[in-house]
Amino acid sequence: MDKIFKCIDEYTKELEEKILKIVSDQSIPLTTKNQLMEPIADQKKVLTYAKEALLKIKDKRYEAKCGMSKHQNTKV
Repeated sequence: MDKIFKCIDEYTKELEEKILKIVSDQSIPLTTKNQLMEPIADQKKVLTYAKEALLKIKDKRYEAKCGMSKHQNTKV
């Protein structure tokens, strides 16, 4: 799962760089900048949400509801 987090972080950085490039380009009108940045910002939001959700899954301890997890190490 660490590989996924690394990929998400790298792609998020790329998206941030694209946004900064658009913002700093004085030749682009403001309305065009907004149009160019909106899909990039949406992608960044989705990646951030996905990473948060994956972190919750990674850190969660799953236990059997039937009580089987209490008896994991006992022989049957």
